[in-house]
Amino acid sequence: MALEKLLITGASGVIGKVLVLKLAESYDVYSVDQNLTAVPGRLFKADLSDYEQIASVISAISDLRIIVHLAANSTVDATWQSVLKNNIVATRNVFEAAKERRVKRIVFASSNHVTGFYRQDQVIDPRAPMRPDGNYGVSKAFGENLSRFYFDRYGIETACLRIGSSFPEPKDRRMLATWLSYDDLERLVVACLAVPVLGHTVVYGISDNTERFWDNTPAAHLGFRPHDNSERFRAAMEAKQKPIDANDPAAVYQGGGFVRLGPYE
Repeated sequence: MALEKLLITGASGVIGKVLVLKLAESYDVYSVDQNLTAVPGRLFKADLSDYEQIASVISAISDLRIIVHLAANSTVDATWQSVLKNNIVATRNVFEAAKERRVKRIVFASSNHVTGFYRQDQVIDPRAPMRPDGNYGVSKAFGENLSRFYFDRYGIETACLRIGSSFPEPKDRRMLATWLSYDDLERLVVACLAVPVLGHTVVYGISDNTERFWDNTPAAHLGFRPHDNSERFRAAMEAKQKPIDANDPAAVYQGGGFVRLGPYE
């Protein structure tokens, strides 16, 4: 039996490369990115901010029903022009082209920075109102609302993954609460692809950490069961990084350093 076809945008990024490798065993993976870097499988080069380019890619993959949309500029100091082009216009183009080509399901890489201005001493779930912590968070909030519109009007099922901090291991003390291992990232994406009825779902991308800011109970229907826990890194991290000032916004708010004013603001 032929494998289900799947297109990953932003495939040359860190998370994109991880998912291309991990999903290739179970899906017929196609990739698209602006940069033709070393990514296994079939790679299309396209600028997603150009509608015709992404529409052409989707049209070239016959019977495509699933897109994992990762492409974005996620740097804290990105200019507004870059965020507008790569996160807002590009995401709209992906959803519009998907609608025109009858794609049924999109897994959208949102971000925890959609709710970055909640305090670290709070635990919130995906139903909490958005409180973005910068232009990047605003762009991801736009993407979540856009996906809601395309589900309500056109029936494109979407999972919005509010990804925490996906690295081989936490890089600072905050990431002890926000860490998402690469294996749990794969488990989360596979859960979103496999669930029979996805609808429009928002879920935090987080491992089974002892310390956490987020409760995924409203997304329990996905069947996502993270296995990893950041606690095994705590002793080394606490020895490596001294606590920052408790009044520093990066220590107060869930968005960490993203809540500080950037040079463009």
